[in-house]
Amino acid sequence: MDRTDRIRQFIEDRFLVEFGGEVTDGSDLFKAGVMDSFGYIQLMGFLEEEFSIAVTDEEILTDVFVSLDAIDAFVARKLSGGAAGRGDASCAG
Repeated sequence: MDRTDRIRQFIEDRFLVEFGGEVTDGSDLFKAGVMDSFGYIQLMGFLEEEFSIAVTDEEILTDVFVSLDAIDAFVARKLSGGAAGRGDASCAG
């Protein structure tokens, strides 16, 4: 199972949602009612444990990743050693 599938599986299992219909990889998971702020923190914990990355408090507070695509891109940047950074069009503003 690749990185994206692992993240998708966690979201589907944890938040009882299925990607493909109304919820797509690009859907805003907050607006779709899939995830709330508590769920977001759970997701960040999963990402840290599953991918052995560190998510800083600043990233949690400023980089609100709202879609599977944005979350996957964040993890890819962290794994490649790149800064997670802001200004990404997939971040809420």
